[in-house]
Amino acid sequence: MNALHPATTPVLAVACVLVRMALEQLGPAYGEAWQRGIEVATGALTIGVFLQFSAGDPPRRPWSLLMITLVLFLVGRLASWLGLMVGGIKLAHLVFIAGNLTIAASMIGFNRVLGSSELLSERTEADRWRALAFLGLLAVAAVAALGWNTWEVAGRGRPEGAAAWVGAILNIVSTLADVVVCAGGVYLVWLVRPLLGGSLARPYLLLAVSAGAALVGDFLLITAGASVQTELSLANLTTQLVKWVGCLSYALVGLAAATQLWLLRSAGRRSKRG
Repeated sequence: MNALHPATTPVLAVACVLVRMALEQLGPAYGEAWQRGIEVATGALTIGVFLQFSAGDPPRRPWSLLMITLVLFLVGRLASWLGLMVGGIKLAHLVFIAGNLTIAASMIGFNRVLGSSELLSERTEADRWRALAFLGLLAVAAVAALGWNTWEVAGRGRPEGAAAWVGAILNIVSTLADVVVCAGGVYLVWLVRPLLGGSLARPYLLLAVSAGAALVGDFLLITAGASVQTELSLANLTTQLVKWVGCLSYALVGLAAATQLWLLRSAGRRSKRG
């Protein structure tokens, strides 16, 4: 698994986006098919991580929530492609609302697991105060980001009908979830900073960067006036950026899961040899 070396993981993530951009020159459908493939592979890798953990392992729960999120997002993509409706409301919007809630819960779970880890237990009172101050700054940034996106959604005018309301709610929930995930990702980096440079921190660093990319994509999506990425067409630079950033975010999650799976299997092999 040398491809998961710290120096090559960013290259692989960027390569995924470049391949999508190249395939789009053949036609938008080719780029979409490439990203769906990345999403399926990422979902499969998180399932592998979930199965690799033992039932009592604390990280198993947040990884299971991340796995459920990716499965829900795949279901949402399929529902969007098929145009499925429930009572005049797009099923994809309902599924994506659920998925955004589970991914926020997974990031909170990762922070709780790492915050109570024995590897990071040697913290002084000053460290705790710095952590609280850091969380305070993240909270201010989160409120600002949520407020901006809520203002953008409100600027479209009052939604007409249940379907429009659900679409607006999806935008707000997605922004809130992305803010939680991004802030949680940054806090993950803060938590694992004693381990930076080591392999144990690598999956969480990749998740943090992925969360930042997802938040950027959410801003761009709302600017484009859409609720779901697959509802966009490649008509201008903004819509293209949404799709490229989304591809990058999924690729980073996939690399995080692949790295975590590799670490677990390597640890298993070492314990068997011991």
